[in-house]
Amino acid sequence: MKRILLFLVAAVLSSTAVMAQEVDSLTAVTLPALAPEQIVDTMPTAAVEEVPYYLQKRHTLQVSAGYISLFYYGKMAFMWIPAVAQHGTNWHFFGNYGLQYYCQMNRWCRIGAKANWEMDGYVVNNSSKADAVRIGYTTNNTVSLVFSTQFTYLNRPKVQLYSGADVGAGLHIMHTRYDDKSKPKEDNFAPLFAFNLTPIGVAFGSWPVYGYIETNLGYDALIKAGLGVHF
Repeated sequence: MKRILLFLVAAVLSSTAVMAQEVDSLTAVTLPALAPEQIVDTMPTAAVEEVPYYLQKRHTLQVSAGYISLFYYGKMAFMWIPAVAQHGTNWHFFGNYGLQYYCQMNRWCRIGAKANWEMDGYVVNNSSKADAVRIGYTTNNTVSLVFSTQFTYLNRPKVQLYSGADVGAGLHIMHTRYDDKSKPKEDNFAPLFAFNLTPIGVAFGSWPVYGYIETNLGYDALIKAGLGVHF
């Protein structure tokens, strides 16, 4: 009986020693520890590279210039006849300029604000006859500040297509100055409800500085182009 017990103890000790040797062998082939910079280098970067720059940087500032707004055409239709009746001729358009800020909310929506300025003018004559003589000049300035929302429906790393809608307030300012300085100046101010729709806009590039072209119906230029920067 003692021999049997001794045999069992010896077998258990032998198996324990074999298991210890196997653990040691596994430990011996364990991969060496990596330095911190090696761990960073081995992390996958595909997920970061797939995110466009304009989504990595949430804020956007834009400047733009365009030619004639839909509001301008409406103003011409309502003001041209009375202006001619008051001896005004030779209309000049000086441009439509904008400054915009946007905050990217997600991949398809951004919100912000737009400031816009449009200016034109015409010569004031002493009569409506062909031999009329200039007596002064009138300038018209239209400024607006609107809340803007834009929706991106084609989202590519280098090209985005979007539409938008704006609503806010504006002010029409008319100044008439006569060549005869003894005549009093004429100034008129009219508050306006400002609105705008952007049927389609195209932004080129997702890098820090990019370009864009868009069409508008409202206080913004019918066709305008500009530059933007992500930050």
